[in-house]
Amino acid sequence: MKPRVFADANEPILTAYEEEVSGEAYFAALAEQHDGRASEALMLIAEMEVVTARLFRPVIDAAGLHPRSAEELVREGRDDAEALRGTSWTEFLASMRDGYDAYVTEFKGIRAAVKPDFRPHADLLIAHEVAIIDFARAELAGDGNSLSYLHRYLEEARSFA
Repeated sequence: MKPRVFADANEPILTAYEEEVSGEAYFAALAEQHDGRASEALMLIAEMEVVTARLFRPVIDAAGLHPRSAEELVREGRDDAEALRGTSWTEFLASMRDGYDAYVTEFKGIRAAVKPDFRPHADLLIAHEVAIIDFARAELAGDGNSLSYLHRYLEEARSFA
């Protein structure tokens, strides 16, 4: 996956927020398709999406942006997850490991574009994606502590003032 090209400076900010909201439904729906450790990890990632969206919302509000309805975003997330039904856990982990760097690049662009007061919010957006990638790498390598990347991000995000 390659970083997307956006029409203006606000589009990636709005897209990032909307994808966090839809991401909760996406990862929760994927968790329903798996069991055991995979389901646990996907539910943790869904929780990360909720926390990240909440922490990023002030950036959206300050920019005067208007996201699509939560209902529409949840439906989109669930539909995207359904399209992956039958994808193995290993295949999905590899897709996160190999593709989510594009989001990191996009989020770094957001960080550069936002007002200095909102850079910590963008840093959390970046950190959450890095945690998911690090988790996927560790899980694929058979690291029994791979979930620690997800837990560590959640602890960091929950302490964000």
